[in-house]
Amino acid sequence: MPGQVGSNRAAAVSDFPFRVSADDPQVLDVDAHTADRDVSWYLKLVWSCGDRQGALRVDDHGRPFRTAGLKGDPTYFYDGTAWSPAPPQS
Repeated sequence: MPGQVGSNRAAAVSDFPFRVSADDPQVLDVDAHTADRDVSWYLKLVWSCGDRQGALRVDDHGRPFRTAGLKGDPTYFYDGTAWSPAPPQS
């Protein structure tokens, strides 16, 4: 799905599979949300390069990430410089 930069500018998205290099890196932004649950999770990135392949676990310094739902509570969005009220989710 298309990414977002700041609060209103769409970001370019590459189709999978795609190639990356030291001169042309790819940034993956993960938007994890839940309405009313408390979820612990990590990301498993599967990669290949020529005849090499592997998997990389992305976590919070050895611990799973945590996403908590705040159904009914106000939410805020950080645009890189300041926090502002998040638009309502439909």
